Amino acid sequence: MCTAAISAFGVGRIDAVRSSLLAATGGNAGPSATAPASPALSPSPSPGSAKVLRTAGGNIVARCDANLTWADYLSPALGFHVENAQQGPGKEYRVTFKTDGKEVRVVVRCKDLTPEADVTLG
Repeated sequence: MCTAAISAFGVGRIDAVRSSLLAATGGNAGPSATAPASPALSPSPSPGSAKVLRTAGGNIVARCDANLTWADYLSPALGFHVENAQQGPGKEYRVTFKTDGKEVRVVVRCKDLTPEADVTLG
C-alpha cells in the first residue's frame, strides 16, 4: 500500500480496507488467511460497510456512515494517477484519475447506505 494512501486515509482503516479488497477480488493474503464468513455485499448493508467501486481510471474503496460518504482508499489503474481528490468525508466524494489525454471523474454518493459511483469520461 502506498504511503500517500496511509497518510491521507489513516492507518486505523488499513486492515479493514485490505480485507474489503481481498474479499472483493477473491484474493488471498497468504497461507494463514481465512475466507470472510459472509460476502462483502449483503441485502441489508450496515453503516460503515466498505464497497470497492471499479472505474476505468482506478478503484475506490468507499463506505457510508453518519450521513457522510467516506473514501478509505484510492487505487489508480495502470498508467493513471490521482489528479484531484477530495479530503475528508462529505455528502459526496469526488476524485479525478488522469493519464495522458484521458480523464476519469468520479462522484461517489450514498444511496440506502451503499456507495455508488457516477463516472464521467473526459
